This record gives sequence, structure tokens and C-alpha cells, in this order.
Amino acid sequence: MADKRSASSPLPQNVVQPYGQGPSQPYGQGPTPGYNYPPPSGPITGQPGVAHPTGFHSTNTTVVVQQAAAPVTTGYRQWSTGICGCFEDMGSCCAVTWCSGFYLYYLPTKMGESCCLPCAIAGYGALIPLRTKIRAENKIHGSICDDCCMVCWCPCCVMCQLSREQDFVSMNQQIIR
Repeated sequence: MADKRSASSPLPQNVVQPYGQGPSQPYGQGPTPGYNYPPPSGPITGQPGVAHPTGFHSTNTTVVVQQAAAPVTTGYRQWSTGICGCFEDMGSCCAVTWCSGFYLYYLPTKMGESCCLPCAIAGYGALIPLRTKIRAENKIHGSICDDCCMVCWCPCCVMCQLSREQDFVSMNQQIIR
């Protein structure tokens, strides 16, 4: 069926008219008769039908963003003994096993803190700052979250490990002097 519309008839609602051009037809039907769309004479530098300022040049700029390398944590070491290394120091192991309440008050004084720390921080919770302190002062690998988990699950093992680590640090400081 041929289009019998005159040039002065209004456009239907579904026909899109781009800015700067005449009326267009739905996809696949080509331009409306009477409008000439000449092929581009040079490289296309913008959207068709959009007026650009004189001298407009389109350029592509590639921006390369380099992420900084992850910080290398050198100088950190592991604990001198593992959490279950109780048999390496039988004295503290026996003291913690049979007298853990008393050892909880002794350990802070051995580490240079107040013996009232377990009173200020309820019970075994006092081991968290002690473990964090010895880890931070001696550059031992770990986190506060690790300290909390170890204290929650194995407080007696943590007391033994802290005692062994304090002995290890004290012994190494005497050798260095």
C-alpha cells in the first residue's frame, strides 16, 4: 500500500523526528520522499543530525589507572610456639590447668600490666588486650579478631601461649643486651 500522505499532513504519534532532520519512518521503510540524506563526505565525528560547533573534533582518550601494590608487611613473625604447644612449658601448663583463676591474675603482672586487669575486664576477656599487646609490641602476625576468637575458644591455651611468648621475648632481650 502506497503512502498517500501529503507533505503538509501531520505526523502520526509513533513516528520519531530526530533533531535537525525531517520526519523519519518506522524501521526498515527508509526516509520520507522529498528528504535527501546524502552519504557522509568525510569521517563521522559526531551523532548524525546533531549540530556541532565549528571546529569540533572528536578524539578518544585512553586513561590507564594503575592500582597501588598491596603493602608488603615485612618484619612480622609467627608466635614462638603454637596455641597447643603446652608441652613445651610444663610449668605454666600445670599452673593454668589446676590454678587458672590465680594464673589469670599473675599473667598481667608478668607482662608488665596491673594484676587488676581481670577485674576491670571480666575474667578471660582480660586475655584479649594482653594477647593484642604482646602481638603488637613484638610484631607478631595476626589481628584483634584472631585474638578474640582464640580467647573465646581456648582461654587456657592462650594463657599458656602468652606465658611462653613472654618468656621467649624476655630471654631474647637478655641475649641482645
